[in-house]
Amino acid sequence: MESGRTVQLFLIRHGLTQWNTERRYLGHSDLPVSSGSLEEYIQLKTFLHKYSTVNVYSSDLLRCRETAAFLFPHQPVTYDARLRELHFGEWEGRTYEDLKHCSMYSSWLDNWESTGPPGGETGVSFQNRVTSFLKEFLAGKPDAAAIVTHGGVIRQIVSSFLNTPEFWHISAPFGKAVAIRAEEREEGWTCISLSEEPTAGKELM
Repeated sequence: MESGRTVQLFLIRHGLTQWNTERRYLGHSDLPVSSGSLEEYIQLKTFLHKYSTVNVYSSDLLRCRETAAFLFPHQPVTYDARLRELHFGEWEGRTYEDLKHCSMYSSWLDNWESTGPPGGETGVSFQNRVTSFLKEFLAGKPDAAAIVTHGGVIRQIVSSFLNTPEFWHISAPFGKAVAIRAEEREEGWTCISLSEEPTAGKELM
């Protein structure tokens, strides 16, 4: 293993959609960003301008494609379906209030990794496809990249570098980038810096 190599990632959540506003489960449903929601990304776009040479990757879903086009209008974007959100199956478009009395939903909340929504995807399956992308990406020995994706994918990528199971406690904000620098060591890749950008300078670790 090539110990000491580092990579800088900017993990960017897509612009807000109507379903996000309504707190509906949104996985593979292909919704656009809401009108005006990308205005929240203007500061981030300015910040990212100095990284105009980084490779850009994106989920192939419309809300990510629109966000990537706004942030990187002059850069090529590689779209990859492995960067999609968890597939919520029959629960797509539903809310907690819709589902809270469903026993299957309660079981899923207690053990989302090994169970999945009807017609959807288990957490393990989701983790495996995100990990597949990440391993292939890191094998290319990149220096830096921007990845426009979904909240769940951001949490999965960050948790893999932190080597922590605290998936749901990882921040994945709208309008900012989660900036993570990781180093390759003998025991594997590990996070050495984590922050939100643009930022006032306070790191997350």
